[in-house]
Amino acid sequence: MKLEEAAQMTVHEELSNILRSGPEIMGGAICFTSNRIPVVMQLDDVAAGVPMDKFYDRYPSLTPGVVVPVLRWDNHQARKAMGLELVA
Repeated sequence: MKLEEAAQMTVHEELSNILRSGPEIMGGAICFTSNRIPVVMQLDDVAAGVPMDKFYDRYPSLTPGVVVPVLRWDNHQARKAMGLELVA
């Protein structure tokens, strides 16, 4: 991804309390508010089948309180895009 593209990323309102983005933070990448860990690290690890306990070992500053809402939102968006029933 080009730096210009990263600077244009936006955080969905539902996640604005746990994610942030700005040109001064990791070149505009969307990161968790508690640190500078890009959310794409979480999504890539989940897609690769990395167990959550291993993920938490890699990023000890992240907790289920900030990770789970991102996974729920991602799941919701995927279901919506495929026209599947949404799970509350």
